[in-house]
Amino acid sequence: MKKIISVLIILMAIFITFTQESYAQVSKQINANVKTKRVPEGTVITLKLLDPINSSMQQLGDSFDLMVVDNVKVDDMVVIPQGSVVRGSLEEVQEPKMLYKGGLVRLYLDHIVSATGKQVSFYAGICNNKNITYDGALSSNTNYGSALEKTAKRTKNIVTKSTTWAWETGEDMLNGSPKYVMAPLTAVVSAPVAGIYFLGDSVVNIFRKGPDINLNQGDIIQVQLLKPLDMPVF
Repeated sequence: MKKIISVLIILMAIFITFTQESYAQVSKQINANVKTKRVPEGTVITLKLLDPINSSMQQLGDSFDLMVVDNVKVDDMVVIPQGSVVRGSLEEVQEPKMLYKGGLVRLYLDHIVSATGKQVSFYAGICNNKNITYDGALSSNTNYGSALEKTAKRTKNIVTKSTTWAWETGEDMLNGSPKYVMAPLTAVVSAPVAGIYFLGDSVVNIFRKGPDINLNQGDIIQVQLLKPLDMPVF
């Protein structure tokens, strides 16, 4: 019985040694076929968001994924294939607040998964986005001042549209003579109404929250490499 056990142990040791050597040879062969290609700093990459992001619903540290939309080539060689996944997390989140202060999110892009399956650090910042701030975050850029500006424009539109309506209506009556009376009279009447609207909406804006930063699934985001990216390729 002891001899049988000894033989089995020897056979297992031989099998394990053979397996390890075979694996090492395969790994060596794969590594020999893998090289890196540098994507230069400043390269713009187009990504599609795979997860929605909302400044009121997301929290600091929440993760998200993006997908490369177009092949990225270097010297006519595809280094980052279409469909490659970029993973990131939220580095900063600010919910909308009163005084019409809007939401803010800062995206941290952590790494990209290469064609070989390796995770490579990805240093890039968002570019070409209407909501981007000077330091690379995404914000609605609203505050009480911008709320007052919108209210003033709406107030002006009340008077303008009312006066225009009176002018056009008067022009169709009695050869157009009434327009010279109706338009000024309407302007005088609509001005106090517009003033009341401006005052009321200005007070409401003190307690009104600003808009969220909302990125939908499928939204396109362009990023620019802040450092060169060495991607493993076959």
